[in-house]
Amino acid sequence: MRIRRAPVASEGFVYIGVFAILAWAAAILGFTVLSFLLALLAILNVLFFRDPKRIIPDEPNAYLSPADGVIIFVEDSYERDFLNANELKISISLAVYDCHINRMPIAGKVVATKYTHGSFHIANMPSWLYPENMKKKSDDNERLSTLIQTDDGKEIVVSQIAGFLARKIVSYAKPEMEFKSGERFGMIKFGSRVDLYLPEGSSLEVNVGQRVWAGETILARMGN
Repeated sequence: MRIRRAPVASEGFVYIGVFAILAWAAAILGFTVLSFLLALLAILNVLFFRDPKRIIPDEPNAYLSPADGVIIFVEDSYERDFLNANELKISISLAVYDCHINRMPIAGKVVATKYTHGSFHIANMPSWLYPENMKKKSDDNERLSTLIQTDDGKEIVVSQIAGFLARKIVSYAKPEMEFKSGERFGMIKFGSRVDLYLPEGSSLEVNVGQRVWAGETILARMGN
């Protein structure tokens, strides 16, 4: 029997439930405005924790977006958690209204994960509002990086980065676990950034400022 997933991620049930109960209690006590505001917060949490079904492209050589949001950086950058080398880095900014479910950019095995404590600077502003000094500060934010190895030996890194509001990084990925392309592997609560590091020779398919969707948008393709 096929099991249906809930349209809202389980991590959001507590937030939604608390605001809904408080809204109901405020309405019973006659605090109409407060009840309305609490109900609005419950609805916003439903939107934030929504878990929509995605149509995963059947293209094994494609790197898919790990997150919903807008691309704010595409550049060669030093990957310091695992590879210790310059890689093609694609940064995706997630606003509070974006779906925050993170998906695997490609099929492969999780080799390792690394959690780094850090600061909580703003990590998800558009590039034209994002001065270089602020960007450098956000590089020291709290993050969780996941090293993934494909069947043909290519290694990529996905970094879930906390932001000014985002203080909780969730990952289901553990070493030795295998994932399909586009499969859910975690989320970041309340606004954040996701960085994807791809091997040299990857063919870029997107531009800065482009909106992307987790598990659906092709960011790049494998090189030879």
